[in-house]
Amino acid sequence: MDRRIKASRTQEKKLAKDIGGSTVAGSGNGWAVKNDVRNKQWSIECKTTAAARFSLTHRDLINAEKNALLDLRDMAFAVEMQGRTWVVLSRETFLRLIECEEDT
Repeated sequence: MDRRIKASRTQEKKLAKDIGGSTVAGSGNGWAVKNDVRNKQWSIECKTTAAARFSLTHRDLINAEKNALLDLRDMAFAVEMQGRTWVVLSRETFLRLIECEEDT
């Protein structure tokens, strides 16, 4: 198996375990559920690279958000670079999470 595909699958499986969710089989080629990992609340698009940089475009974020909304979930975009994963959220989602945290 190609090392990039193996790294991607490893990232998806680990994130799915971390959030108590599952990976989405055929997420890149199916018509119904598109993002890579999901649980009851989140739909997460995952990318991984061995490089020190990753180009994240507005289109990438909008597509991930659209796919999450169609799945009635919040969107997150996870990028693994050099062994560490970063998660990108919309400002609205971030503020909602902060508000919920303050209420507890």
